[in-house]
Amino acid sequence: MTRSFMFRNRLLAFLLILILSVSIIAPALAYDDGTLYNGCNGEEVKAMQQALINLGFLEGKADGKFGDKTEEAVKAFQRKNGLTPDGLAGKKTRSMLDSAKKGSNSTPATGKAAKSPVYSEGTLYNGCSGDEVKTMQEALIALGYLEGNADGKFGNKTEKAVRTFQQKNGLDPDGLAGRKTRSVLELAHKRLSAPMEMTAEEAQVYDEREGIDWAPFENKAKQVLTNEGHSIDGLNYIAHSYAPKGNSALRYDYYQLTFYKSKETSTFNSTYTVGFDPKGKLVHMYADDHGGKKLTHEDDPTAEDVDKDLMNRAKEEIKSFLKRYGYSSLAKKVSKLEISQISVSNDNVDTYYTLSGPFMIRLRVAPSVRVDYFLAD
Repeated sequence: MTRSFMFRNRLLAFLLILILSVSIIAPALAYDDGTLYNGCNGEEVKAMQQALINLGFLEGKADGKFGDKTEEAVKAFQRKNGLTPDGLAGKKTRSMLDSAKKGSNSTPATGKAAKSPVYSEGTLYNGCSGDEVKTMQEALIALGYLEGNADGKFGNKTEKAVRTFQQKNGLDPDGLAGRKTRSVLELAHKRLSAPMEMTAEEAQVYDEREGIDWAPFENKAKQVLTNEGHSIDGLNYIAHSYAPKGNSALRYDYYQLTFYKSKETSTFNSTYTVGFDPKGKLVHMYADDHGGKKLTHEDDPTAEDVDKDLMNRAKEEIKSFLKRYGYSSLAKKVSKLEISQISVSNDNVDTYYTLSGPFMIRLRVAPSVRVDYFLAD
């Protein structure tokens, strides 16, 4: 019994050693000749690491030891260059890496990236330098993506800034400043210096320069107003306003349309203003049925005077409005809204509730419940 037990233990120990031995040598057997992988070391690894460092994929010093950080750097390089991100530095990966390294070393002083098998002509990338890089850095600094001074050297910090800009503007965050990225960056930089406030005429000139197609926004605005019970009969003039991201105090570019009876603002007696984000989603609606005159209120009721049944109906109308225009997430937060103002019109016919909290909304609750103003932050 004892000998049998000892024999089994020895057999299990032998099998365990065999399994461990196979697991150690198996990776080496699985890779093609010349492939570098996690666990390798030597001068070839050191040369590869130096190339990755020069191109901004790896930080630190080249020590000739292929570890986890080197593997992640190889994967990042492969992803950026359309290769399978397996972390194995085979012949194709090392060939492209060598080409990229040579392209980086031969970048002319003008900042124009040398044409190479890896990057498209005109692309700025980590390792480039010159006036074009400096101009790009100045735009990134002005927009808040990069700190410090524009020195014309495309390093790790500049690459990180480019990635962040790309991610926030719906571009592939690859850290390469190609024509599309630089075009979007240039436009964003120009918009930064756009006038804070513009007349209708100035806005229209500006809009034409930017090439904004207002037709879809006009149709959507008319639909929104009609759906909410606002008549647009006789409103024959539409003024367009555009506010770039930041200038509108919103997180996105803002498109606003205001409806008038005529171009001469002194003759209109009813205006509606509707605002959209770049995707055509409603973010702002304002209805002014009083000829643009500022309403004055005396002895306005307070929150203590609110009829609970009316308040419940008002909140249900808010939920319905939000769901109708794609704000289901805000509809869940209606219960958190608090009345910030209750007002009545000069003729004491219309009563309005303004509710604030996760967003702001105003309703006409008398003589009927209807959304009059909406602003999503």
